[in-house]
Formats: sequence, C-alpha cells, structure tokens
Amino acid sequence: LLAAAPDDVCYAKPIQTGSPPDDDLLHVRRLSGVGHERTPDLGLRLKAPVSPHHAARLEGRALSAADLAAPVRAMAAPPRRWIVEGAGGLLTPLSETETMADLARALGLPVLVVVAVRLGAINATLLTLRALAAERLPCLGVVLVGLEDPSLMSALSAHAPQAKLLQFPRLETTSPGVMRRLGRALLSERPLREALG
Repeated sequence: LLAAAPDDVCYAKPIQTGSPPDDDLLHVRRLSGVGHERTPDLGLRLKAPVSPHHAARLEGRALSAADLAAPVRAMAAPPRRWIVEGAGGLLTPLSETETMADLARALGLPVLVVVAVRLGAINATLLTLRALAAERLPCLGVVLVGLEDPSLMSALSAHAPQAKLLQFPRLETTSPGVMRRLGRALLSERPLREALG
C-alpha cells in the first residue's frame, strides 16, 4: 500500500518486539522504496520476540496506547495520512488493561485486517471481525495473503458478508516495483482508495 500510495501517506510502526534483529520499519522501507521522510522512526523497540506487554515487562517498561499513538498523532496534521502497522493482532496485550484495539482507538484510524491464508485463518479472521465490531472500531476490509482458498472465501462470505475481501498473492520475489503494482491493485478497491488514494 505504501509503495503505491500518494506522497502524503506515511508509515509508522508504534511497537516492535524482537528488535534487533527484526525491524519492520527497515523492511517496509526496502520493499516500498519509500524513504525516511515518509517512514519516520516513531516506534518503541523491545528486545524479546514476545507479546509487547511481556517484552515491556522484561525491560521494566510500562506501555500505554496513548503514549504509543502520540508521536503519530503529533505528525498527522494535514497533509499527512498514515498506514500504521500493529503487532500480533487486535487483542494482543499492551498491558494488563490495554490491547492493540486500544492503540487503534487512540490513533483514530480504521483497521485493515491482514490474514495469512493457512489452516485456522477462518476462525482467526471471524474472531477479529467480531472483536472489531464489539470494540466499535471501523474496518476497511480483509486482505487475504496467499493462494486463493475457496473454503476461506465461502466461510467469510457467509459469516462476515459485510467485510470487503481483498486478495494479495504469496510472493516468491519482491521488489519496490512489484510492491507498487500490487499496491495499485489494492488501492483500486473503494475502501482503500477512499482512505489512502
């Protein structure tokens, strides 16, 4: 999405665990071909490759959704718009009282659910969509990443007919050019075009 989005769309990763060696920000810069000006380093990095609440506890830190959202919100004045990547899923804990859902609410952005096509994806996706509805968080749609799976598509169509389903192929090779082409295809869909186009 970032590779194909207009120049006023930026990317942020408010919380990253397992860093180093993992670094989603650098990965996004490389794959999108987008530089530092649209991918500012606004996030907190925690060493242990575990849930943010536990990684923070191991380092004697306390996380809050408001604190994690603050750097993005401070830079969100027009003309900037944001793609913000979460960590671990909607109900992944940030603390004993907050989850990634609270971060989405603090950011004030609609949620795009990204699903790896594999065994268990139906249950995980339907639970996420129900949690979004329960939390009253707006959902832009569901991006299915991988080979087309008729059982997944039919289950989501039957049990979550309101969800806009988008398909993103599993890639053997990646480059900024490939990402731009696929990003343009995603941005041709109405919910994403309205949010980022």
